[in-house]
Amino acid sequence: MAIVAMLVLLVAPAVAMAAAEAPAAAPAANAAPAGGFYFFPPGRPGTAFGITIGLGLIIIGAGKGIATIGSHATDAIARQPEAGGRIFTTMIISAALIEGVTLFAIVVALLTMILGA
Repeated sequence: MAIVAMLVLLVAPAVAMAAAEAPAAAPAANAAPAGGFYFFPPGRPGTAFGITIGLGLIIIGAGKGIATIGSHATDAIARQPEAGGRIFTTMIISAALIEGVTLFAIVVALLTMILGA
């Protein structure tokens, strides 16, 4: 899920900007509206829209990952209570790593939107 979010985050603004900079050609029957790539408006609004979609996917992916870790750790502790301390420690470390990657992705997305890549 995080890979899909990063792809959307990186590709959508580039597609929107490339469509805005593309030379004018003979319009086809199913061509995009002038100045945009289908539903992406040209320039910064398209970039902001793509980054917003990417940020949503990043948050959803991180939430799903941490929820899965917590669920499986709870199941493991219920099955083997004597290993609860080690399982809990591993769960916390894994959740912290997911949070770190999520925070990095959000910072990159916001910097891209603010600085206008």
